[in-house]
Amino acid sequence: MNNEPRQNPYEVLGVEQDADARAIKKAYFERVRQNPPETHPEEFRRLREAYELLSDPEARQAFDASAAQQADGPEARNNAALQEAINLFEAGDKVGGRRLLTELLNEQPDLHDARILLGRHFLYEGDAKEALAEFDALLARAPDYWQAHLQRGWALLRLERMKEAADAFWRAGKHGPSEVSPRVALADCLEAMGQVADALKVLEQAQSLPGISRMDVLALKVRRIATMLEFGQDAVAAKELDRLDAELPEDADPELRRWTGAQLSAAAAHLFGQQKSRGANQLLAFGRRFNPESATEAAYPTCVTVEVDALPQVTRDWLHSEAERIGGWRVLSTWVMPALFTLICATALCFLLTFIFLGTNERGVWDWVFWAAVAGFGCGAMYYQTRYLLRVMASPYGRFNTIHPLHLIQVAIDRITVWPLVHLQDLQLVNHQNNGVYQHTNIQMRFSDKRMVLTVKGKDKAEALAQELIARRRRVLELLGRGMLDAESGVEHLPPALLASADKQGHVRAPHTPSPWPGVFVAAGIGVLLVGAAVWPQNRLSAEHAWMRVASNADLSTMLEYLREQPDPRFVPQLQARVDAELGKARTQLEARLDPGSAAAPSRAFFTALLDAASRTHSRRITVTYAAQEGARTPQDDPSELLVSAWQRTVDEAVGQGVLVVDGGRGSQREGPPLLTLHVREEVQAGKRGWSVKPEGLELPVAPLDLVADAADPRGSEVLFHAWVDRWHLPGAGDRRPLLLTASTLVQEAQP
Repeated sequence: MNNEPRQNPYEVLGVEQDADARAIKKAYFERVRQNPPETHPEEFRRLREAYELLSDPEARQAFDASAAQQADGPEARNNAALQEAINLFEAGDKVGGRRLLTELLNEQPDLHDARILLGRHFLYEGDAKEALAEFDALLARAPDYWQAHLQRGWALLRLERMKEAADAFWRAGKHGPSEVSPRVALADCLEAMGQVADALKVLEQAQSLPGISRMDVLALKVRRIATMLEFGQDAVAAKELDRLDAELPEDADPELRRWTGAQLSAAAAHLFGQQKSRGANQLLAFGRRFNPESATEAAYPTCVTVEVDALPQVTRDWLHSEAERIGGWRVLSTWVMPALFTLICATALCFLLTFIFLGTNERGVWDWVFWAAVAGFGCGAMYYQTRYLLRVMASPYGRFNTIHPLHLIQVAIDRITVWPLVHLQDLQLVNHQNNGVYQHTNIQMRFSDKRMVLTVKGKDKAEALAQELIARRRRVLELLGRGMLDAESGVEHLPPALLASADKQGHVRAPHTPSPWPGVFVAAGIGVLLVGAAVWPQNRLSAEHAWMRVASNADLSTMLEYLREQPDPRFVPQLQARVDAELGKARTQLEARLDPGSAAAPSRAFFTALLDAASRTHSRRITVTYAAQEGARTPQDDPSELLVSAWQRTVDEAVGQGVLVVDGGRGSQREGPPLLTLHVREEVQAGKRGWSVKPEGLELPVAPLDLVADAADPRGSEVLFHAWVDRWHLPGAGDRRPLLLTASTLVQEAQP
């Protein structure tokens, strides 16, 4: 309650006494624009009080009746003197104001308004002890004066004497049984002391005060709901909001509904200040139904990304002027880096397609599938990056950060990110250095449940920006709390309805804006088609490269592998002729070494069949496998490797080295599948060691063998292998020199 002499509200707002509610509201907003609270706090306070008085029909009627009775008389002269003291205080003449009030009190010690004004002056100046002395002096003369108890409570609160302050507020309510302000002050004090339940009870009881107006009841209910939300009682607060909605249906007094919406916005500003963004937005969203005409009394998302094309023209014009002022487009990295990255992507894509078309490696089906996926992704990414570069080049804004009256805005080419300042809860400056040299400053901010960082070069610049953000937030909350945010210049640039239209991801998209994804998929499809078109020419190129590699290498194994794995009809006849020529040399050597009169002459047909099979199947591999009866051999006596070595020497003696390859079944796959597999199984029975030999894989002029030797003979394996050579008439038949080269035979061979 204002304890200063009441000014004529009609004169304060500059309206006639018979002005209607619309004219009063219009005059109020016009005067506030001329006298904003941050530069004219006292004038703004008087405007607000005048508007609240004239907005309440009952209070307005009572004022009109009182004014008619107080046109003349001593009270009018006292009010004039008090107004003169106020004018001196506002002019900065504090000594003159105090002297005038002191003289007035010396003449009229019971002029309580003068002492209240003097005490409030001390309180405003920060001298709570002097203020408390004045209020105590007043109570000594008027112990039942409720306003003195109320002001005394504020002085004690400033001195952090919480319990005494609560007692003073309680006494103010006791001596002012129909006054609301002492109850609200007591509730505030109890909240500060942590007695939330008692504070809620006080606010609830205040709603039943005798003669209380409906607007005061609604204000108390809103205040009580805000307290619940501030201290985590969301469920109870939701029920109270529903009751408030039922109390003010749509057909209720429109002015009363708008006034209630303003009260909800004021409570929301308080919650924002207490870093309770969720509860504040809940109040704003609820109050929106009472005051839908307001441009600012609406729930604020924490962060919204808006496409520039979705903004109204006035906002785009403002962004353009901000870009010119800040120089957003003139930042070199705005377009140079996207252009450079696009060039890198284009170069990489060209190299990729060149490799796909001109690569010489042989590729299978899954290789082509992989490269098709890579090319599709590369072409899609290239389309997306090119589209982004075109957006950058066409953007009149570039990249920059600016501060809107209500928001922190990050402009990025053709979209903006909006951070409402009401959610700003924490701000820190972190200076980064490199080897002791200052580099930049990070402004780390927390907006409700999200964090963001601005990088600023220059300590002074970063500090100035941080101070401006804090000041803007303070101003936004102050104006929102006083219902004056609509009057702030520039709020029309970002209408809350536009921010509220964001999707679940927090994006506001422009209508009829084509999505980039169809183009991305089309570009990816083109990349896949290009890979498909490269299959035939690349296969021909890889075949030619493989032929050139084989043609330059006369190795029989390489030629057979080519004919077996990747024969190209263009080169097969020529390469087959070269293979046959090499095998022809082996046949010539076979005929020279196995002359018709030798013991091995009958095996010429055996080796000729192997050479013919090598020419036909393009494999030159012979496999010898050995399996022994369990317990017949120890690992040290295993002759499998000796058999492989003996057979390799045998075929080399017959057809020459490097023509046929013998292994034990674990040969290189480069040599192809086996031409011939010789299975050797060893068994020991009745003092006899036996080998069972079975050929597999070719129709050869040899028969399976069952060979027997004395099990006690240390040269048993040599005897068995000699018998094998003799029976098949292999090179070495009839010769008793060691063929298997076991340890025992080597020792005996070394003896004279």
